[in-house]
Amino acid sequence: MTATGKIIPTRLAQQVADQIVQLGATPMVEARIFGLLVDAGYTPEEIGPMAGVHWARVFHRLALRKLSSDGQDMVDRGALSGETGYYVAQLSLVGQVGMLARIRNGEFADENAAQCAALDIQDAEEAAIPA
Repeated sequence: MTATGKIIPTRLAQQVADQIVQLGATPMVEARIFGLLVDAGYTPEEIGPMAGVHWARVFHRLALRKLSSDGQDMVDRGALSGETGYYVAQLSLVGQVGMLARIRNGEFADENAAQCAALDIQDAEEAAIPA
């Protein structure tokens, strides 16, 4: 590692980030590219300006890597948006399976309804954790 803690120099990291625009990256591709940069020692706050996005978007995309393989596949296919995927990624594997089935079954009128349902499940999961 370099003295700055970065595995690759900033110039090369910028070239990696530029691939997002050049590829017309989907949310899952963004997650993978951002993940490479995090693994190379960069923070979301550093990656955001490289990619021309706010660091919070980087943070949300990185969360997509916590999705089950089925969830990641749904994002890749466009069956699950990156925004809703972020909320689903916060759930346990069991919670993700249930939410993804409900999304596939068309149970939600819109993205907001799906996101609210995911938050409700997350609250229930957190409440079930012994203190």
